[in-house]
Formats: sequence, structure tokens, C-alpha cells
Amino acid sequence: MGICGEKRSMKESQNLRGEYKKSQKRQDNKKNKAYKDHNNKKDNDKNIPKNKDMVKKSDQNNSNEKREKNFEIKNQFEIFGAGAEINFNENENKYLKDKNEKFNTKIEENEEDLNDTINIIAENDLKLGEGINEQNNKENENNENINSNNEEVHNSRNSAAKKNSEINKYKNTQTFLGHSDKVTILIQLESGKLASGSYDKTIRIWDTSGKSNKDAEKIIQEDGYVFFLLEFEKNKILSGTSNNMINLWDLETDCSKCDFSFEGHELWVNCIIKLDDRRFASASNDLTIIIWDYYERQHLSVLEGHEDCILCLIALRNGKLCSGSADETIKIWDIENDSNNCVQTLHGHERWVKCILELDNGIILSGSDDKCINLWEYDNENSNYKLIKTLKEHNHSVRALCQIDEKYFASGSFDLTIKIWEINTWDCVQTLIGHESIIIWINIVNIEGKKMIASCSDDKSIRLWEKNDDIEDKRVLMF
Repeated sequence: MGICGEKRSMKESQNLRGEYKKSQKRQDNKKNKAYKDHNNKKDNDKNIPKNKDMVKKSDQNNSNEKREKNFEIKNQFEIFGAGAEINFNENENKYLKDKNEKFNTKIEENEEDLNDTINIIAENDLKLGEGINEQNNKENENNENINSNNEEVHNSRNSAAKKNSEINKYKNTQTFLGHSDKVTILIQLESGKLASGSYDKTIRIWDTSGKSNKDAEKIIQEDGYVFFLLEFEKNKILSGTSNNMINLWDLETDCSKCDFSFEGHELWVNCIIKLDDRRFASASNDLTIIIWDYYERQHLSVLEGHEDCILCLIALRNGKLCSGSADETIKIWDIENDSNNCVQTLHGHERWVKCILELDNGIILSGSDDKCINLWEYDNENSNYKLIKTLKEHNHSVRALCQIDEKYFASGSFDLTIKIWEINTWDCVQTLIGHESIIIWINIVNIEGKKMIASCSDDKSIRLWEKNDDIEDKRVLMF
């Protein structure tokens, strides 16, 4: 029996008990009324002798004739009264007898109803107990399955980590803590320092020269969530935020106020990319891509065509733009000669497209909420991109992509892992485990001459994964 059935059974039992109590109360009220009427009649009978005394006193004050007449009347009254009393007693006895018989019959019926009610309650309680036992058994079975699944996942992760450690070893050399909310973006500046943005509405600048120093060198306060950062010129960064603007910050100042705000978007700014030494482009939840003149501080053109939020944007080596959207498509844009036309729309994902990357060989990678990484290759004969392969190793949304070198690329996922892929074979050669929550962004940084993977997470941390040069098999890259 389900939970709803159990509740209905309990409610029916309560209702039956209530109805029986009401019936019993009505019978008690009728019985009390019958006894009350009987007692009132007896009180009236007690008053009859008083009436007789009053008649006697009246006879003494009258004449002999009246006395005789009254005596006759008195005798008639006494005779009538005695007969009436006898009739009343007989009627009363008969009434009470009938009443008792009916009352006893009703009691027997109520007792039968009560027994039926008790049986129904007992039956419902039995069913309820069986239902609870069945539910408990199911819960125990589900708990056993959950524990079994958790154990399988745990063993799988340990097995994967053990397998990777047997091939090669990696180490998480540094972890930066300081943000009070999820870290969404991390870039390396020309100075070698790192800049990160977060949902805590701050931009933090990190000096990586001293490994013991884990505190941010500078904290910049924003008016909204920080989604993207771009260093357009040295020590000057652009930030895309949830306040619908792109802010320009000069890191050589105290950054108490931004130098300029580029206004044009109507919703969150999710991505900013550099096009050339003068122009940059931004993508937004307002379904538009805006191309800006950095020095003139104004927008040059607006690209429209997506049917939902634009979540990622890259500049291709052939001069075109490539955008991914929540409408599950990827669009290729021709921005030469200010034509700003969408020349191709790629269909292949079943959920939101969260990230895109162009490899050195010209293949475009796209990660999606459908847990897949799609590979798109340019077809020279048809002059368009076509889907050539789909990678399905992640267990959740693919949120970030970056190329490590000519042989490997990395992907970050909501499944808390970073995976290393070999480009020639498209095999996953290692899974990095360390973050305690979803991976939002990954990037390649160079710290003291060492190439590392930098990862940002919903667990509010930034981790640096360092390659281990002591391994014998140089074919597989490990961090």
C-alpha cells in the first residue's frame, strides 16, 4: 500500500470511530430524557395529596349541601384520579418496557457496528502495517542500491585514479582560496599574475611568484556577478558582468572605480573576445553579439540570429566568429567587410552549448549540457563544417575546453572532473579528480616556466595542476 493509501485508511478509521461516538452520545441523550420525563411525572403524583387537603379545607367552609355535593365530587375525583394513576402506571410501564426493548436493540446494533468498526480498524491497521513494512523494505532496498551505486562510483574513481597513477602521476601543486562564491573565470596577465572573477562580485589579482602567499594581491569590487575577463592591453582588463555592462579596469590604479563602462547589452554579458588590436566582441543573454571599438569606446555592429542566450564565443583563425547558444546550435559568422552574416548553423547537440574551442588543426570542439563533446571539421568541397565525431566520457555537462599543446586538450565538467584527451586518437588518457564541486572554467597558465592547467570551480577554489616530468612515458601528459 502506498503512503496515500495508508493515510486514507487511517482517516477512514478515525471517521468510523467518530461516527460511533456520535451515535452513542445520541442514545445517552434519549435515555436521559426518558428518565427525566419519568421523574417529572412522579413529582406531579406527589402533588395530588396536597390537592386533596385543599379540597377538605374547602368542604369545611361550605354548607352541608355543598359539603355533600363536594363530598360526591371528591369521591368522583378520587376514583377518577386513582384510575388515571393506574392507567398512567400501566402506560408508563408499557412505554418504558418498549423503550428498553428498543434501546437494548439499538445497543445490540451499535455493538455490532462497533465490532464491525473495530474489525475494519484492525484490518486497516493490518494493511497499514503491511504497507509500512513494504515501504520500509523498499526504502531499505533503495538504500542498499544507493550504497551499492556509491560504492561502485567510489571504487570506479579509485580504480581510475589508481590506473592513472600506474601510468603517470600528477600533482595539484597550488590551491588559491579567497573567493566567497563560485569562481567563473581565470586568465593569466602579461605580467604573469592571475586574474579571477566570481559570483561574489569581485575580481581578484593573484601573485604566483611566492607559493606560500595564497592571499589576493588586489581585490576589485564589481556591481554584479563576474562572468568573463579579458586583458585587452597590458594591465587593463575588461569584465563582463550581470549588470549588463562591460567595465574597463586599469590595474595600475587603486581600482576604486572603473575607467569606463561599455553600455549596449540589455542582459548579462557572458563572454568577451579580442578580434584585433582595436576591436573586441561580446556575447550576451540578450541574444546578440556586439562588436566594439576599444579606443573609440563605442559599438560598431550588432549580430543577431540566435533564438536563446549566447553562452560562448571564439574567434576562428579564418577571421570568422563562432558562437554557442542555449538554443542548442553553433553559428559561424562572417564579420569581414562589416557583412556580419551568419554563414552556417551547426546542429548536433541536444542541450545548451556551453563552450567551444578551435584546435590548432582547425577542428572545432563544442561542449554541451548533453554531456558530449562534438568535433566539427571544415569540408573544403562543400565550404562548411560537418560533424565527424562525438566524445562521451563525461557524466554531466561539459562546461570548459582548452588546448594543452599540439597533442592534447582538456575538458572540464559538472561531474567534478577534468579529462585529458589525445588529439590523434581522441582517447581520454586521464581523469583529474580534486575539486569538490562542478568545474566552470579551465585554462593553460605558465607559472615559473612550468605549463599548468588552471581550473575554477563552484567550490570557490582555483587549482593548478602541474605536469610531472619524472615519468618515463612522455607520450601521456599528466598534471
